[in-house]
Amino acid sequence: MISEYVIRVNMLVTSKRLAIRWMVLLAILALELVVITARYEVPLLLANNVSWPAWLFHFSKEIWSASLWITGACLVFLSPRLKVILSNLQEQSSEYRWLIWLVFHALAFATFAVVTALIFETPANPAHLSLSWFAGWFTLAGATLLLWLLTLAPGHFWLRLIRQEYTALLMGCLLGICAWMLIGMLSQYQTSFLGQNEFWNSLAVPTLQLVHFLLGWFYTDLAYQPETFLLGTASFQVEISYACSGIEGISLITIFLAIYLWLFRKELRFPQAFWLFPLGIIVIWLANAVRIAMLIAIGASFSPEIALQGFHAQAGWIAFTLIALGAIALSNRMRFFTVTKPDVPSVKTSKPLAAALLVPLLVLMAATMVTSASSSGFDTLYPLRVVAIAIVLCYFRKAYDGLGWRWTWQAPAIGTAVFMIWMLLEPDIDSSKTALSQGLAELTSGSAAAWLAFRVLGSVITVPLAEELAFRGYLIRKLVAKDFENVPLGQFSWFSFMLTSVLFGLLHERWIAGTLAGMCYALALYRRGQIGDAVIAHMTTNALIAIFVLTQARWSLWS
Repeated sequence: MISEYVIRVNMLVTSKRLAIRWMVLLAILALELVVITARYEVPLLLANNVSWPAWLFHFSKEIWSASLWITGACLVFLSPRLKVILSNLQEQSSEYRWLIWLVFHALAFATFAVVTALIFETPANPAHLSLSWFAGWFTLAGATLLLWLLTLAPGHFWLRLIRQEYTALLMGCLLGICAWMLIGMLSQYQTSFLGQNEFWNSLAVPTLQLVHFLLGWFYTDLAYQPETFLLGTASFQVEISYACSGIEGISLITIFLAIYLWLFRKELRFPQAFWLFPLGIIVIWLANAVRIAMLIAIGASFSPEIALQGFHAQAGWIAFTLIALGAIALSNRMRFFTVTKPDVPSVKTSKPLAAALLVPLLVLMAATMVTSASSSGFDTLYPLRVVAIAIVLCYFRKAYDGLGWRWTWQAPAIGTAVFMIWMLLEPDIDSSKTALSQGLAELTSGSAAAWLAFRVLGSVITVPLAEELAFRGYLIRKLVAKDFENVPLGQFSWFSFMLTSVLFGLLHERWIAGTLAGMCYALALYRRGQIGDAVIAHMTTNALIAIFVLTQARWSLWS
């Protein structure tokens, strides 16, 4: 019995070490891709005397997007056997000497980065835009990727994978290339290919008519030009383009419902659940018309700046969030959509903890949308966000006792590393021209100091707590098992790790840096299974950013 227990413990320790190693390798690859793609510009093509190697360099950035489509398509074809493949990968990598390959990979990447800098320097050297340089550059890129794969697993694993899954890999490459080409064609030929503009304009016409009908209840001096898609009052008018026609909201709600129906397919009743699609599409189109009518009303009767900046940017997201939550609530409460009874006792057991973990983030998002929609660029009402989140955290404070709030020195170290990554990927923006700097300049010294104090409190304390409770406390476990309360903090799953990191990145405007930050905070959680490590790491990053903003006047970091 003791020997079996020791073997089981050793297997768990080995599995955890492998997971951490793979996460570090994935983070290295992601960082290298970001550095390479962000640090060079493709050479401009001249009208005369353009050689075809120069054309290859000109379109070299398409390699990265095509590779992403091919990788995703291959994973789709491999998905039925992905669990077996990952199990074999874990078995082959457990006793594998990988550090030497990582050293070779680092040397290859350094050489590749130097050659990339030489080729894509500004102005471009025509001698470097030759076929031999392209062949050497492309070979270095392939060698760098190959050495990274050899760092991940031994060569015989990859050869056996190619022999066994060559059909799925080939079909994935073909599907990925076709998807990449199709997306490029759709984005390039909006005026003719498949008639996108005609479809968007046909949707804009009924939107225009509905908005005109709603405004007619309150205004008599309407300016209505359906041939040019203009609508408004004598003092304030807007153009209903394809972006305002409702097509973006319809696309978002369709994607959201598709993901929701797939994740909760066992709890929903089919085909009845498919009725959520037409209901969601109709409701979000109507909400978009109401949004445009309110935008015109705010611009005509109150403030054109708030209408065009804060309200225009946030009202659509507010409507989408409310409709998405409404669709979830409707599907859970109506027996027509769900196969489980609403009053089953087992469903209620996880609600208090789930609410305690999710409500702070939901309040943060709602408060952000409301305060931003009420501003003209500078969010004067930001202190209300801090107060709202603090009240919610205080209300649920007893539910957080069992999450593990101890932390070690490695947590601030991880937070510092995230800060360095964030600053490396931060674009060079003139902070003096941001709405934040201009808004602070219009306040009195006392009001500006008070606003900055709340901004630091929110950035360093309330926001990290709300985000970490939701992502590292709830979602990262919910994606492992439905009864997330029984999943230990720190239990690793590739699916939950990757998805929560990407979603965390999408929550932030700088989504690449946000995704890498989410990976690092998850790594802090996985180390010891203490949410305190993830929270302290997140707080450290935001505190360093706050110090940098206040001492260097880099207001763009908070914009």
